[in-house]
Amino acid sequence: LHFRYELNADSILRASYSTALNRPDFMHTAPYRTLGDLETSAVAEGNPNVKAAYAHNLDVSYEHYLRPLGLLSVAAFYKRINDPLFIATHSESIGNGLSRQVTRPENGNSGQVHGLELAWQQTFDFLPAPLDGFGIYGNYTWAKSRADLPFGAGSTELPGTSRTNYNLALTYEKHGLNARLAYNYRSRFIQSFDVDSPELNIYWDDRASLDFSASYKLNRNWRLFTEVNNINDTRQVRFQGKR
Repeated sequence: LHFRYELNADSILRASYSTALNRPDFMHTAPYRTLGDLETSAVAEGNPNVKAAYAHNLDVSYEHYLRPLGLLSVAAFYKRINDPLFIATHSESIGNGLSRQVTRPENGNSGQVHGLELAWQQTFDFLPAPLDGFGIYGNYTWAKSRADLPFGAGSTELPGTSRTNYNLALTYEKHGLNARLAYNYRSRFIQSFDVDSPELNIYWDDRASLDFSASYKLNRNWRLFTEVNNINDTRQVRFQGKR
C-alpha cells in the first residue's frame, strides 16, 4: 500500500506498508554435514527445516526537489521480522559426558529494525563552465536492530546490520566525461553467533573506502572506462570476540 501527497510542486510526502520474504541460501537448507576426525570435532551442517524470514515494513518519507536538478529527503522506517535467519553455534551432547560444537542455520522467533535515512543530491548547473558539470551526492542511514536468538538464548542485533552507513560522492558529467569519486563507510556488524559462548561471536569490523570511476564517450559506439577501488587501501577485518 503506497500513499503519495504533493504539498506543492517541489515537495512530496510518502507513506507505505509492504511485506518482504528472505529465503535461506541453498547451502543453508542443503542436508549436508561436515566434521573432523575426532568424535568431539566441531560440526558444520545445513538445516532443511530452516524457514524463510518474513518482514512487515512501514516507511514514511519527505522529499523536496531542488531546481534545476537536485533532491533533499528524509525517511523513517520500521521492519517487523518473523523467523529471522541466523548462523548459530551451540553445544550438542554426544553421550558419555562429551559434547561438540555444531554450527548451522537457525531461526529466531522475531526481530525488528528501525531507523532514519537522510539524502542530498545536487547538480551545480548554476556555476560558470566548466564547473557546471560538477555535482554532489550524500546519504546517511542510522539503523537499530534487535532479534531473538535461537534456543531462547536472549536477543542481539540482526546479523549483517551496521548501525551506521554513509556515502559521499563528488561527480562530474559534461562533454562526454562521466566521473565519480566516492567515499563509503559502514560500521561494525555481527556475522555469526555462538549461543553458548557469546564471547566467541564473529564480527566484521567497521570499514571506509574511497573509490574512483570514470568513462569518456569517444563516439556513438566506443567509450573508455577506468575504475580504481579502495584508493585508501583499507582492509576488511573479521574477528572473533573482541578486536
